[in-house]
Amino acid sequence: MRFRIFIILMSIANSALAGDSQPTAQPMAWRYQLLQTAQKFFDEHAATQAPGAILAFSLPKVDPTQDNNRVEIVRADKRIILPMLSNTAFLLVPDAESSDSDAMIVVNRNFPTGEFNHPNLQVRSPGLPDGVRRMGDLRLACAAQMEMAKEEGFKFRAAVSAASLFGLGVCKRLEVTKIDPPVGPYDTVTIEDGDRQLVQQAAQSNLLKLGDKNWSDNARISYTVKSHFEK
Repeated sequence: MRFRIFIILMSIANSALAGDSQPTAQPMAWRYQLLQTAQKFFDEHAATQAPGAILAFSLPKVDPTQDNNRVEIVRADKRIILPMLSNTAFLLVPDAESSDSDAMIVVNRNFPTGEFNHPNLQVRSPGLPDGVRRMGDLRLACAAQMEMAKEEGFKFRAAVSAASLFGLGVCKRLEVTKIDPPVGPYDTVTIEDGDRQLVQQAAQSNLLKLGDKNWSDNARISYTVKSHFEK
């Protein structure tokens, strides 16, 4: 499964929210307004940071090869099926009637037992080859994810605040490989920005950070898997 920054954040929140109760599997669902917070932030910043990009919400801890996933906006009087970009990623469509209601985003899956996770945000600019990411997309995805986290309930914000994670400038300090990495193992990470190129081993301890302003939003990040026959 993909590693995300919110594995860290949610593990803290899970402890605060769970208390001493026995963990049980819960339906995968979120408040519509919570996801709308991320969508609004993306809409406000995409024109300058990731023009032409789209925002998708990826189901957390769901096998990307698993099909038949269905995501809906559910209100008391109406259900709206959301478009799936892939087996595990969906798009949030505007629904003015849901903005001021108790509408929920509901998936036909359960969370892993005892867990609650936000969807993972993916910002993708058009025209990029498979396996290539754009720096500005990753930066915007992380910032929008943090906005969604800060919109969460009091206990979640208190848990995160206690860990001082927001004060550390999480997105600036986060390694580029921690947001929207490819599925499967990889050996090297290559960053290209115009004539500049940096190749780093995936296993090294100090990879390029999202907040490194020496690299522009247009920098490209690609991943390489070595052949089993290479020495």
